[in-house]
Formats: sequence, structure tokens, C-alpha cells
Amino acid sequence: MKKTLGLVALMGFLAACGGENNSGGNTAPSAPNTVAGLVTDIGSGVRLAGVTVRVVGSSRTATTDNRGEFILQNLPAGLVKLDFEKAGYAPGHGIAESTSSAQTVVVALKKEGTEQGYDPTQARTLFQRTEAGPYAVIFQPNSLDTTDTNLRVVVTPLDPTKEDTALPGDLVAGGASPTPLAPVTFAEFSILDSQNRRINLKPGFSATVELPIPPELRSRYRIGDKIHCYAYNPQTGRWEDFVEGTVERSSVDGTTPVLRASIRHFSWYGGAPAVQDQECVDVYVSNRFGPLEGAVVTARPGLRAVTNRNGRAFITIEKGVPVNFTATKTYTDTFVDNNGNLIPKPGAKVIDIGKVYEEDLIGLDGKNYSRTPGPCPGASVQSLRPAATNPLPIRVAPAPEGFFQAIALLQPGGVAFVQLEKGIPNADGDLDNAEPASGAQIIISDNTGKTATLSELAPGSGAYFANNFTVEPGKRYTLNIDADGNGSVDGSGSAFAVGNVAWSNLSNGGSYSASSLTATWSDSAAAQPGYNVLYQVYFQRNGGSGVSDLAFYMGSERSFQPRAQTNPPTPLAAGTYTVTLNAFSGAFSGGDLDITDNITGVGMQGQIYSVQPVNPITITLTAP
Repeated sequence: MKKTLGLVALMGFLAACGGENNSGGNTAPSAPNTVAGLVTDIGSGVRLAGVTVRVVGSSRTATTDNRGEFILQNLPAGLVKLDFEKAGYAPGHGIAESTSSAQTVVVALKKEGTEQGYDPTQARTLFQRTEAGPYAVIFQPNSLDTTDTNLRVVVTPLDPTKEDTALPGDLVAGGASPTPLAPVTFAEFSILDSQNRRINLKPGFSATVELPIPPELRSRYRIGDKIHCYAYNPQTGRWEDFVEGTVERSSVDGTTPVLRASIRHFSWYGGAPAVQDQECVDVYVSNRFGPLEGAVVTARPGLRAVTNRNGRAFITIEKGVPVNFTATKTYTDTFVDNNGNLIPKPGAKVIDIGKVYEEDLIGLDGKNYSRTPGPCPGASVQSLRPAATNPLPIRVAPAPEGFFQAIALLQPGGVAFVQLEKGIPNADGDLDNAEPASGAQIIISDNTGKTATLSELAPGSGAYFANNFTVEPGKRYTLNIDADGNGSVDGSGSAFAVGNVAWSNLSNGGSYSASSLTATWSDSAAAQPGYNVLYQVYFQRNGGSGVSDLAFYMGSERSFQPRAQTNPPTPLAAGTYTVTLNAFSGAFSGGDLDITDNITGVGMQGQIYSVQPVNPITITLTAP
């Protein structure tokens, strides 16, 4: 489990306390038909060396250096599709345009799931457990295209509410008129034989997969709903092989809502309905010297565009949901001097990155940025003038060289607090020799346009909080963190502030029937639009240690029928039980949970969360 600042320590701290390095100018040498890239670990933000980069459909390859960077030159014009491979990671894929000037690919890889053995002559269900529930693949006997009976199966889960940047390619479907897809739930499935070759299904055969609906999306996708599913095709750089899946209860735990669908090809796979309600957004990209031409801007859920000479672009996005914008720009045969200027130097390169995470496009200054209903027009944006009203600003700067970790607590009815550290990440993603990170620029915003800048409590402390900003239960809060203070966002994340939670039908010292009890609880923020948190419940018999003495629940519903961890589940044994209830939102690594980080970026990892523990109670369960 990752080491984090403890909740008690954070609460105690709160109670106790009542020169830029931007690439500039737009006159850097152009490099036609060149793609430069940066590869990172989605979990830690660390730059990954030794990643093999292959151009799909050709023999061209490259390997990332100790900065996680690579460059491919003299490519044919047009769409370039790339594969990324590194031992211990799920396969990655990216795309870029080979044009008259150099373009950038920024790819995040995810560490692969646990390897499991499988004999393909048998029917079997294999699964990978996560905080969202079990990700499963269900095999039928003799359905794989191999005679090898010593196979290894790897299921790598991906929650797009936290890790969307690790999804391969652009999240779009269609050809000449691509349609953005709204990400729901994904996983990568790798089947390897004893010679480490990838194995797939026989023609005409299929397997069944079950992918948990992320807790944040469970109010939007209910049991019985249909969701469009796609597999990523590295040969075309598109999400294809459309089928329709259904939201059902997990066949593994009987509780978790999962997307159950048929799969015909093992690769990246998941649920992502086409975006129907679209908006066109006017975006403005700049660096310290002004507007930036030729920057590639991507939006999820949304499409991509390239900025014009005024730094402007139109982007089609999904209306009414949080959107993550990323802008990138690369310069070749140049480096950045101490004054932030681009200086010619053969073989050098600079990769600029900027991010903005917007809650329904209410900006960090409280403005509603320019947008119009429907997809963006196909016309050029060259006519967009710098004086147009309220373009969405994205500022770029060189990707940070250091590594940062942020732990952020939303204290309902109180303040927002962030502890920011810098150091070198170890194999577990934690920082070795961590020290406080001063000079950061951190902005918090809610979904109504209210924003605040967090101030450092004391110089050199790396501890930041927002003055005159009260965290309200039920609201979703977003952090945008410029960790190195150079003007561009390095990492972002969001979570809901948890409401007041209390038992509805259980009381300390009460007696209840083990066979008929359904535990229920209330949450004062439950009526807030879009509000979604996780509840964690334990029933543990005092003095007991067997599976019949324990019941456990984690989900977004506010009721739970306690059943023993037997197969099949049975009523708990009679006796005296200690019952605990916790409510949390975001990446709270407590209660024996290892939660995926939800503050992500290049050179940054971290967790933003809100939590309310309810005092444990003791009850008696009686036999039927």
C-alpha cells in the first residue's frame, strides 16, 4: 500500500494552524515530418526510460532515453500510429500527425495487473480486484487460437475518471467525421503463451468481460442500461469492433455494478457511448511570450485541434461533464536557456505541456468560456481574432524535471488543505528523500464558478490552504497544481466533499436478526446533483476470526444486507459484532484499501479526498 499523510495528522495540522523556465517565442526552428514524445507512468508521473516505440506498419523504432523522451524524424506525411512497450506495463498506443512542423506525443503507461495461469481447455473466470470492484474475463473452453495449455492472463484495469490519459490514441469513433466517446470503464487484456507470444480468440469465438462502473459514474449508468463498447485497433488508431454491453451485477461478488459485454479480440477494451450532446469551445494557448501557433490541443471527452497563428482553436467536447484539456508543443534542435529563451542547438529538444481540468467549463476565474451548441464547424480557425470574448486559456511550459506528490484533504465545513512534496520516486511510486515543495501555484474551484488560490502556510513548509474558502458538503472540488511555479498546470484532480453520514436503522447496543437485517444509513449531501461517494462497512464478530464472522461492503448505495464471506454468502453467525462505517470520495487510502491516485500529470502524482468516519457501534445479531 502506498504511504500517505495520515488523516489524523492532517486534521491535527489544520486544527493547529486556525524564476520561470518557459520556452518562449514562436520562432524556433521547424522540423517537418518529426514526432517527439514523452512517456510517463500514470501512477507516479515518473518519466519512463527504455520504452520501445514502434511505428505501426513500418520497421521504424525508437527507445526512450533517461528523460523518458524519444524522437522520430523523416516520417511519411499523414497520421502516424505508435506502439509503446515496456516490461511490467500494459501495451500503450499513441497517434500524431506528420506535418510541416514537429508534433508531440505524450503517453502515459499503466503497470499491468497480476499475472494468472490458465489452461485454455477449461472454462474459467479470472479477475483482478480493485477499489471499484472486480474486473473479470470469462473464458469458454477451447476458444483461444493456440494448442499451448500453459497460458498467462493479465487483466489491467483502468478507471477513466482518474486515469483517462493512459487510454490509447484519441477516444473517438468513426472515420472522416470522428465522434468523441464518453469514457465509462476500461481494461487491457493480454493472453501470453509459454513463448511470451500474444494469443487471441479463434475466428468466430468470443469471451465475456465484466468491467466495474466507476463509483463516480454509477448514478449515470444504472442496472439494465445499455452501453456501447469498443476495442482499440492499433492498426487504424481508432476504437472499433462495436458491440453493446449491459450493466449487471458482478458474477464475482454479486454486488458491484459492472458492464458485461462480449469481446472478440483481446486488447484495450471498454464502454464508451458516443457523445450526443456536444459543444464547440474556443481555446487559447499561450506561453510566457504570448499566443502559441501549432500547439496540439486534446480534450477528453472531446476531439483534438491545432492552434492557429493567434494561438486559437475550436474543440468539440461533451456538454455538461468535466473536461480535461491538454496542450502540447515541441521544439527541435533547440534548448531553453536560463532566461527561458529558445536557443538553437542541434539534437536538443523541448517539450511544452499545459493542462486545464474544467468543471463544465466554468473557469478558474469564474468565467463561463465561449462555447456554442453542437460540433465545431469544419472551417479553419484562422479568422478567430485575439480580441474574441472569453476563450478558454491554456498556458504551456516545459514539462517539470522534478517529481512531486500532493496529498489534498477537503474538510467539509472547513478548509481545503494540500501538502506538496518533491523528491525521486521509488519502485512503489513513493518519493525517496522527500522535501517540502515551495513556490507552487494551486487553485481550487467548485462546479459553480467559485475559486480560490491556496497560500503556503509558511515559506518552505510545502503546506497550502485556502483562506476565506469554505468547503461545502456535496460539492465537487477540482485542484489545478502548478508544482514548479512556471505558469502551466502540472497535475489536477477532483473529489466530492462528503456530507454528514449516520446510521438510519442501527444503534449502539441494539439487537437484530442475522437473517433479515438490512443496514441503512443517511448522507446529508445525498440530494446534491451528481453527488457520488463510496461507503465502506464492516461487520466483525467480537472474538471471531472465520469467514462466517465477517461481512464487508463497499459501494455507492446507502444500504447493505450483511452476509458472511462464504461461497455462497450466508447469514452471519449469531453473536456480538463491532460495526464500522466510513464515507469517502476521491483517493482515500485508508481502511486497508489501496486506492488509485486521482491527482495525475507529468512528473506528479497524488490524492485528493474527503472522508467521514462514523464512530463504531456494537450490536447483537440473533439466530433466525
